Amino acid sequence: MTQATLDIDGATRAYYAEIDANDPEVFRRRLTPDAVFAFNDLDPVNGPDAITDFVAAWKSNFRSVTHELSSLTVDDAESRVGVEIVVSYVFPDGNEVKVKGCSFVQFEGESISGWRVYVDTSQLA
Repeated sequence: MTQATLDIDGATRAYYAEIDANDPEVFRRRLTPDAVFAFNDLDPVNGPDAITDFVAAWKSNFRSVTHELSSLTVDDAESRVGVEIVVSYVFPDGNEVKVKGCSFVQFEGESISGWRVYVDTSQLA
């Protein structure tokens, strides 16, 4: 019997596509019940509902927030991926600012148990 393995690269790309599409159920569907989200140096947020609220509040400051995944480095043995990203923030007035950053996504089975994002938000002030 052959056991299917998760395509971590594909799952990560699909996750970010759903985030960028503002799918309201993405975190409830993709994250484990005890998932942890960390953004820059802010206190980590625990659980899909709290993560949904946090991300929605952050994104409400902008017309849109989208991610270009520049490079993914997958560690299949540890079920995790490091992602180089360029985040595009479009302000309500249409002004766009792009910042480079990285994220780390930890999988548990087919779900995500940890998501850490680090971007230089100083250009957004």
